[in-house]
Amino acid sequence: MIKISELAKICGTTTHTLRYYDSEGVLCADHVDAESGYRYYSLDAVERFKKITFYKEMGFSLDEIKEIFSMSAEDAQQKLFAKKNELSAKVNKLNNNIAAIDTIVSASDRFYPKIKDIFSMPFENDENVIGKWELCGRVVDVSDIFGSLSDMIEEETDRELYFLPGGAPAWRYFWTKGVLYRIAPRYNLAIPNNYRIIIYKEENYMLLDYLYDRCVEKGESVVPLLYRQVDNKPYTEFDIRKNKDDTDLDFEADDAVVGEWEVCDYVPTVEHFEPNKRFTADEECYTKKLLFSPRGLCEKSVRHGKRNMKLLLRYTKGFVLNDKEATAEEYTIKEIAGTAYLFVRHKSGDYFYGGAEPHLYVFKRKE
Repeated sequence: MIKISELAKICGTTTHTLRYYDSEGVLCADHVDAESGYRYYSLDAVERFKKITFYKEMGFSLDEIKEIFSMSAEDAQQKLFAKKNELSAKVNKLNNNIAAIDTIVSASDRFYPKIKDIFSMPFENDENVIGKWELCGRVVDVSDIFGSLSDMIEEETDRELYFLPGGAPAWRYFWTKGVLYRIAPRYNLAIPNNYRIIIYKEENYMLLDYLYDRCVEKGESVVPLLYRQVDNKPYTEFDIRKNKDDTDLDFEADDAVVGEWEVCDYVPTVEHFEPNKRFTADEECYTKKLLFSPRGLCEKSVRHGKRNMKLLLRYTKGFVLNDKEATAEEYTIKEIAGTAYLFVRHKSGDYFYGGAEPHLYVFKRKE
């Protein structure tokens, strides 16, 4: 038998701790002297103290440890398995919290490449992301991704994303490992949206730290979005188009449209146009001019960053034809208050990728 002071020295603890363990019933003295009150322990107490220390480090309370000591070996093992699962859940939550902090920190130090620099940007492959992804929802709490999904999604959020091989552009997106870039012509920038892959119930999910335009303009935080991988097909740019127009139309002359036209508005429908009131500000109108020649050629002037670029297209009566984009943009001329206006149905990525109803550019003949 050894005294309490000797046991404390062997175990590297204090007599106060040993007295407390005795009072809690997890490490009781083998003998207490009736006259002096001194506690005496067998050498087995050293091993018991080591077990108490182990269980405490695993997160067990003294009451739980006392319960384990009274269990069979099989029941005690089940108790350990349960604690393992509990600790694993805490580790996952901590990892998600760390990822959330990384997102906040990295958001303030993002690289926004100019559109003109896109082709010179380095590319790192990531086979795990190639294919089609569908939106699951907005993540309210990144520490509990699958338990905090919300269907309160902003209208401009894309319900489907495609990652093409080689990081090739798909609509307004292109990518490299860890980053999905969104092309934003209004800023002449490619906006980076960091992503990470999560495997959940044997399916691939993507946590995308999305930057809406308002996030860029106002310096707001990213919006975490969760996508699920539908397939891993190596899609091409034309595979993912929802709308493809027939541009194989014979030329029919249209003397009424020949000449130069300058943009004066951009409207959802003809009824939205008012000659003396702008629906869309001039800086938001990217198509600036159309020049129709009698030979069936149409030159479109488009603002690209701080300069204008010219596209050589075809036309036939009623349609502006873009063979490369596979679009046939309907046009019509209407006289309003004695002035002729050219309405052209604008078919951009929103139309042939997103399937949206095209808006109309409105032009006035240049004097």
